[in-house]
Amino acid sequence: MKPFAPHLLARFALITIALGLLPAVAAAQPKLEMHRAGVSADDGSGWHLAVSSKGSFSVLLPIPFNDFTTRDAATGETTYVVGGKSSEGIKFVAVELPPGAKPPPDLASIPKSLAATPGNKVSDVSRNTKGDADVLTLTVADGSKTLYMRCIQTKGARYTLTVEFPNAYRELVAANKDRFFDSFKLKAKS
Repeated sequence: MKPFAPHLLARFALITIALGLLPAVAAAQPKLEMHRAGVSADDGSGWHLAVSSKGSFSVLLPIPFNDFTTRDAATGETTYVVGGKSSEGIKFVAVELPPGAKPPPDLASIPKSLAATPGNKVSDVSRNTKGDADVLTLTVADGSKTLYMRCIQTKGARYTLTVEFPNAYRELVAANKDRFFDSFKLKAKS
């Protein structure tokens, strides 16, 4: 089993570029529409309310953020993203993947796919239901970095929240990850 389909890797690469995490690469990448960059929306507590401009969610981030949409002409998929990277290399990202031509992989396959990558250790896997949402939470670590992930599958979309960080900042992230994950909210329908 492949860890990710090629079009998903292209989309993740574009998200990483938009967050300033990798240098830009040319060629057949999905189209990026930047709505806001380097947004500082501190609510007085050091946290920034990130309301997706085109997506249907909001989340609190402990760092300024970018807000953008990607569109992949090859697959017809659209992704709404808010996220940022701290000076320590800590990345906070929230992504909405609305229904598209191809459904996202089943939540149960995600831990297996991540564990299939050499060097990855998947732990703390839990899955539960909150209202109409199916929620998967897990941790992935390799020798130098860790990723905390929460996937929320609703009838209307899949939302993925991640915190990726160098292992040296584990305690700093531990103090912030729950507030980030728990702050996720769907926008009220108007």
